[in-house]
Amino acid sequence: SHDNRLLFSCGNSLDKKMFIWDTANGFIVGSCLMTPDSIICARFGGFVKDIKGRETNRYQFATCGNKQIALWKFDAKTGTFEHDIINTGWTVREYTSIEFSRNKEEFLYTGTTSGDFFIFQIKNKVVAAVVNVCALGVTSVQAIDINTIACGGGNGTLALFRTDGPNVTPINKTMLTGAVNSLQYCEASDLLISATDRGFIYKTTLNDAKTYLHSENHTDSVVFLAYPPKVSDRFASCSADGTIRLWDVSEYLVTARCIALNAGTPLCLTYTDEVVISGWQDGKIRMFKSEDGSSVWQIDNAHKGGVTAILLSNNYKFICSGGAEGEVRVWELRSRQMISHLKEHTNRVTKLYLFNNDLHLLSASRDKALLCWDLKNEKRVSAHVQRMGGINSFDVVPQQSIVLTTGQSRKVTFWNLKETEPVRAIDTSNNLKVGDECFCLAISHNGELFATGGSEQIVRIWDLKFYKIIAEGKGHSGTINYLAFSWDDKQLVSGGKDGCIFLWLSLIHI
Repeated sequence: SHDNRLLFSCGNSLDKKMFIWDTANGFIVGSCLMTPDSIICARFGGFVKDIKGRETNRYQFATCGNKQIALWKFDAKTGTFEHDIINTGWTVREYTSIEFSRNKEEFLYTGTTSGDFFIFQIKNKVVAAVVNVCALGVTSVQAIDINTIACGGGNGTLALFRTDGPNVTPINKTMLTGAVNSLQYCEASDLLISATDRGFIYKTTLNDAKTYLHSENHTDSVVFLAYPPKVSDRFASCSADGTIRLWDVSEYLVTARCIALNAGTPLCLTYTDEVVISGWQDGKIRMFKSEDGSSVWQIDNAHKGGVTAILLSNNYKFICSGGAEGEVRVWELRSRQMISHLKEHTNRVTKLYLFNNDLHLLSASRDKALLCWDLKNEKRVSAHVQRMGGINSFDVVPQQSIVLTTGQSRKVTFWNLKETEPVRAIDTSNNLKVGDECFCLAISHNGELFATGGSEQIVRIWDLKFYKIIAEGKGHSGTINYLAFSWDDKQLVSGGKDGCIFLWLSLIHI
């Protein structure tokens, strides 16, 4: 409500109930059956006015859905409801958004899927005007002041209108990236904030009607993260929303976006100061410029079923890739020709690691195997097989032959590459009954810490020397898919199925 005292909530079409909550104590003040029986949007509109236009002690709000609009009166003291269905005449629309006017709530603005918005006179509950706005529906409406309203469209239109009762005059139209899902007016700074379904948030200065990008984020699961070599203030992220974003940590802004049409999800990447080399769900390897995200080249049919792991050699002469069907392939960077094909894995390759000499490669797979390859002779030199469950991730302790793996076994397993059996295995969680299936593991560059994240949605920092959890970070609301330490080990970045990217301070520098 306008005074922040009441909160409205409603269920779905099966529940058919709506509740009014007291925000001061969390108790239910009133409840009743929904009208319409499927509510898409609801909005409070101050207090009910008497016949002389004076405020009473009853709240008013409106609900819409199923081609109907209901105007409600609610008494917070008694918990009683009254409602009327607004007469829309011969016009039938599916309503998507509602807003009360600022001039004593005399009018009700409602956006529709047809791309127009209706103005209803609240006193008589009849249509006063219909205004065409855009294609793909009016998805949001926001009253700014007594004489100005803003509308957001499904095609990205942000439109400002001057109102004088039922009379409406256009002021300005701007095209944003993505459908405008929400509008909010900040009275203190005189800014209009717009959020779109592509993850962009814009701010519009109302004195000159100019729109600026404020921030952006992924809109789907974050599946991969990487820092450029020897760089700690920039990183790249892959997301199931079909984009790769390059981030500047100093300002938390995106410096470039890499997009490939109809390519599915970017599953992995390797990031340098000049280029981004990425593996995609459509089985192609693509290179983009780091400066502006523009496409450079692509390798078609690199892996059937998708490129699931990729890395660039230390001498920048070749790239190694892993596929969904277990292949490990080596490509010459200049000619983009395959120069080696290594096939022993029987399931998805989850990660690759190339040693500093560019001669030996580690690969892990969901088939439980960690394999070491001699790239010069194109043969496997060792195999370490986990007893239970596939390997989701691994990392190598710097300057040592110790490898840490984790996966479906819900353990972190320590391997010495010179020995066939594991050295040690520790549980990934203190909850031994359920356990934490870790999907990612990263070791700090100084070799003192390692981090894990997985199904429990908790980032855990471990002491590599004593094998103990020394810190836990909670914030993700979905499975954690990837972790990476910055090159100076001051920060740890995590990405999850919730579409969020978190930056954590490393304990080394606290």
